[in-house]
Amino acid sequence: MLSNHGCFRAYLHRFKHENIPDYPAGCGTLEDAEHVFFHCARFGQAREELIVRLGGGIEPETIVRFMLEKEENWSAVSSFAENHDKTAK
Repeated sequence: MLSNHGCFRAYLHRFKHENIPDYPAGCGTLEDAEHVFFHCARFGQAREELIVRLGGGIEPETIVRFMLEKEENWSAVSSFAENHDKTAK
């Protein structure tokens, strides 16, 4: 997920597996890893739970630091990413 590979429309669109790269809600937002992980309302509750588990806000610039602090943090971020993969599309 953090490499922006996966089942994101923006990524799939590059290889002609999706017609458009935007989020399906029609809001004109590019559906990429950053949008899904840090901004997408669809995963807002799970993101809030992750923030509580990590003990702080997450941003693209800080997520790796949180992951490397403790094994529990790594597991929490991994679970969040896996949950996205299971519920996407």
